[in-house]
Amino acid sequence: MAKKKISIVYCIADSSLTGAPRHLLSLVSNLDPRDFSVSVILPQGPLAEELNRKKITTFLVPMRSRSDMAAVSAIKKLLTKYDPDILHVHGQRAGLLARLAVKELPIKVIYTEHTWTKDFRLENPLLHWAHIRSMRTLDRITDMNIAVSQAVADFMISANITKPDKLKVIYNGIDIVSDKRDEVFSWAEKLGLCKKDVVIGTVGSLNIQKDIASLLKAMPRILKRLPNIKLVIVGTGPLQKWLNNLTRKLKIDNAVIFTGTVPRVEPILKTFSIFVLCSRSEAFGISILEAMKAHVPVIATKVGGIPEIITTNRNGILIEPGNPKKLSVAVMKLLNDKKLQKKLVVGGDETLHKFSITTMVRETEKLYKQLIK
Repeated sequence: MAKKKISIVYCIADSSLTGAPRHLLSLVSNLDPRDFSVSVILPQGPLAEELNRKKITTFLVPMRSRSDMAAVSAIKKLLTKYDPDILHVHGQRAGLLARLAVKELPIKVIYTEHTWTKDFRLENPLLHWAHIRSMRTLDRITDMNIAVSQAVADFMISANITKPDKLKVIYNGIDIVSDKRDEVFSWAEKLGLCKKDVVIGTVGSLNIQKDIASLLKAMPRILKRLPNIKLVIVGTGPLQKWLNNLTRKLKIDNAVIFTGTVPRVEPILKTFSIFVLCSRSEAFGISILEAMKAHVPVIATKVGGIPEIITTNRNGILIEPGNPKKLSVAVMKLLNDKKLQKKLVVGGDETLHKFSITTMVRETEKLYKQLIK
């Protein structure tokens, strides 16, 4: 007689293919199908399309805001109908809506926090306080929390959001085996790059936390010394128009390329000479691992979970956030030191084994089984 699989319904309000959605995609694509059956509640978008392509069951529910009671009702109907063993929710909006939906149902609840650390701040202090208060309240409906880094876990404990016995750190992971498809040369052509061009690049949502503005403000100093530099910015977001205007204001628009979203980041990363992540706040920083996988040396800010990945001069360089001058100095120093570049690439290769998808998935599977027992 075949053993009963553990049924899991995931819920996420972001259907892009950025940090948390990519984490969820990696997780559900790699769970052991002999032990788990999975489905995902989410809005329409690239993540939903990718899940469908992988033949993973999806239920499309728009989640327009944190007060979307129509979404709460729709999620509750799905949970009542399919009665999973576990509801695993990801991110703030789904974390609120789905936990309101499940509160009267006999379903185990896991919440994964992908964003909040001591460095993360909402612009509105009252809204910031309200978010933390709601996280504390929602923890009463939660059986277990997952933090994607120790920095996230430390924040959740210090802010009294949850207790240590209801919290586990499971690091994000990536597939450390490179995709055999090679689109590097086509990307160089698409971006209009010449052989003499040296590329600094970054990947991420164009929002206030990623602080792309500091990278743009560092560019005039870099271009003064190294005029053949190009800056490639991969991603979209609410600050896109403002960042385009800043580029023109700084008179560096001939050296900056905004690509928008790309289907796969690895080929475009391989056109980079240096990868820069200049976030003000970062729960983990999976794009750092993707750069390491593409054998690109990394400069990143010393915030959130990033120091858990990077040790300066071993597998990357850490700098203080919000300082374009220091960022420009770090970039120029690394570009002029080929020996250090090679050392950081070797260190990056060694780091990847600690943050593999295999480790992330096995740790999560273990948690699911413990929760059901």
